[in-house]
Amino acid sequence: MNDAIEHLLSKTRDAQALGHPGPMSTGEALAVALILDRPDWLAEMDYTLADAIGRIDRGWLAAIPEVAKQFRNERNEAAYAAAVKAKADKLAEVTGGDDERLDFAAELVTYGHAPGYRDATLVFNLRPIGRGERPAFRADIRIRPEDGEAIVSHILDVHRSAWGRSTGRPPIDVKPDETRPRWIDRT
Repeated sequence: MNDAIEHLLSKTRDAQALGHPGPMSTGEALAVALILDRPDWLAEMDYTLADAIGRIDRGWLAAIPEVAKQFRNERNEAAYAAAVKAKADKLAEVTGGDDERLDFAAELVTYGHAPGYRDATLVFNLRPIGRGERPAFRADIRIRPEDGEAIVSHILDVHRSAWGRSTGRPPIDVKPDETRPRWIDRT
């Protein structure tokens, strides 16, 4: 990697971490302000954009676009890695971090689809069963077209059986004011 790029990238990381240029030369501070798109830093140093461009070493000036691109990529990769880690930490908090099969109580929050596509998305609040007082978390579950029929068929069979299609008895977990849903008898 070019020495100017590596030097400015290092100074840019330092300034980002500090929230200001810190102990840098004027040229470094001006270059970093341009890389990070911080006109407020230029103003604090009493420089206009034109003055800063005129003051920065020509080699550094030529490196600024590449340094800015590399720094943005680093930041995006770091943000993505942090988001993945946060999700993994949240899952470990909810599940206890082991790999065994988990049981959840699910509460449907919403559902949707992308018009023209067959995938159906169901959004649930999931609460682990038998895991103590672990918090619920939200999960978006996308149902593949090839699984849709089996899922709908299974849910329909479970409800028809529980409502005693042949016996007429209600489910064991029926609520006092609950009646047999009409959708169970549709074909």
